Amino acid sequence: MDAIIIGGGASGLVCAIEAAKRGKKVCIVERMDRVGKKILATGNGRCNLLNRGKWQYPMGREFAAKVLKQCDAAAQTAFWNELGVNLREEDGGRVYPVSGQASTVLDALRNALQLFGVDIITGFDVKEIHPAQKGYQVISDHQQLNAAKVVVAGGGKAQSKLGSNGSALRMLQACGHHTTKEKPVLTQLVCDTKPIAGLSGIRVKATVSVVSGNQVKYTEAGEVLFTDYGLSGVCIMNCSCFARPGDVIRIDYIKGMGFRDRQDIIRELNRRKQQWQGLPLEQLMCGLCVNRLASAICKAAGVRMKDRTIASLRDSEIRQIASVMECMELTVKDIRGFDFAQVTGGGADPWEFDPTTMESVLSPGLYAAG
Repeated sequence: MDAIIIGGGASGLVCAIEAAKRGKKVCIVERMDRVGKKILATGNGRCNLLNRGKWQYPMGREFAAKVLKQCDAAAQTAFWNELGVNLREEDGGRVYPVSGQASTVLDALRNALQLFGVDIITGFDVKEIHPAQKGYQVISDHQQLNAAKVVVAGGGKAQSKLGSNGSALRMLQACGHHTTKEKPVLTQLVCDTKPIAGLSGIRVKATVSVVSGNQVKYTEAGEVLFTDYGLSGVCIMNCSCFARPGDVIRIDYIKGMGFRDRQDIIRELNRRKQQWQGLPLEQLMCGLCVNRLASAICKAAGVRMKDRTIASLRDSEIRQIASVMECMELTVKDIRGFDFAQVTGGGADPWEFDPTTMESVLSPGLYAAG
């Protein structure tokens, strides 16, 4: 056997295909009853395959840049096209299959695995990796396999029900690699929900910042989803990489509602006050957001809405509403755990691998992916 790939997720399957295309005898061993389960959950079932936008690195910029230079967006596009997967680019450079279905991506990968003769063993729970006379031994409770090279592509700890349970990191530790404490990232935030009570299920476009004391740790614009426990949505999940309990999430609705700045909001609210005088105050933000969000903003601003007309709105109240629209604050209570996270932060020290090949610098013939 030329290579054993530990883990039948996206990186393991692609690695196996690329090795087999080069004439290598490859076997994938997978702990679950089938390969590719996590692929089916990617991008809410639509499978976000790559990104053609500007590279952004929450952490580990130098190493990530070296790795991605070996396989940039153009090379990744060519790989998927060769497998018969046509692509569609959406906002932010996010690229999906034209089918909009993750299952079609997994089907294409399975076809390639079959075409290039890759062996797949499911229900193979790797317990140990040992150096052997010519390569490595990969050992489960019931079977032992030998190969010249081994690729550890078992993932981190995110969503263990789909296959990743942290065992891959323990394998690397046993081979002498150092790891840092793992944490769930790309997950939802549990927050003080008093300012957003009654908004569960509502989605808005906003700019979100993670603030610790007087320091802004991270800012991103995108979709925010209000939930019973706090906040979700793409930009919130990106914020989870930086947020800690006790930090504050600042939500700025200004640009998401089509305004330039706070003064632009004040001008528009004053216009409405002049032209909509006889309407109920509940209609003040009609056309900007749903009534439930308008009520929450006014409540956070300390503006009573019941039994009032827009004409009764005071200048100070308009300024208070504009202030909340620019900065609604929610305190972070917790970051949702690995069962909800899309990826794992931390793990194996990347600099113990060659970024041009992902081969271990400590154990030649041992690789990591994913």
